[in-house]
Amino acid sequence: MSKRMTDLRFLIGLLFVIYGVILAVYGLVVNPPSFVTWNINFVWGLVLLVVGVCFLIWSRFEEKDDEE
Repeated sequence: MSKRMTDLRFLIGLLFVIYGVILAVYGLVVNPPSFVTWNINFVWGLVLLVVGVCFLIWSRFEEKDDEE
């Protein structure tokens, strides 16, 4: 197994990205209830997606520092 796959930041980032995409797509496909003005599933899907991408970028930069 490569060093990148064992990095916890990479695994958490990948998990957040996958969950974020699933939740955002679900939020776009399913209509929210009529008493809610905004779609919470779509918003939290985007939040998870952004956090996951930040984790992936963080793991990428730290990997370069370890190789030197």
